[in-house]
Amino acid sequence: MICLIVDHHPVISSGLAQMVRASFPGWQVDIAHTVAAAIEQAGAHQPEVVLISLHMPDNSGLALLGHLQQHDPHSRRTASIVIADAPDADTARLCERLGAHGFMSRAHAFTAIAPAIRAVCARQKYFEPAPDIATPVPAPIRFTPRQRDIVDLLLIGYSNKQIACTLNLSSGTVKNYIFDLMRMISVSSRLEMALKIRDSGYQRS
Repeated sequence: MICLIVDHHPVISSGLAQMVRASFPGWQVDIAHTVAAAIEQAGAHQPEVVLISLHMPDNSGLALLGHLQQHDPHSRRTASIVIADAPDADTARLCERLGAHGFMSRAHAFTAIAPAIRAVCARQKYFEPAPDIATPVPAPIRFTPRQRDIVDLLLIGYSNKQIACTLNLSSGTVKNYIFDLMRMISVSSRLEMALKIRDSGYQRS
């Protein structure tokens, strides 16, 4: 069995690696300090378990979750556990939507890591706290007509260049719109923005 730990902090990643080796003797434990390195290692070694720090220096850990789900859409091989600095139900739900099998706070990682790994290896979920699926859906986000044009295309997967060509705008203008939308919705990536807009009940024109 292979476990890949993705965390930019050498001390934390080394400590997690020691915990995994102590709890699961004989496992191979690899460490990646960037999302790019994690994607490369995951492709080369196909780990059974991936422990992902949510906040990484080169990209959000959400990007790695999205990559793993895209390349293993039915979760047949790789089980992922997200470790967040300050977990909350909204973040847990988002991670679950992106394919995470487990979710825990960094403060509890060293005590919870073994039971979490056992759970996901048994194809069960381990969430701390458990996502509050019954939380009411927030009210739809209000956009200007031009913002709606861009959001509609964003939700069907258009790139900035495709949006610019479709709406007869410059790439720079589209980039500014995307930046303003991300800031308005309080997200850090296009993927997170698309999920948050869908969760708000937004209906495309």
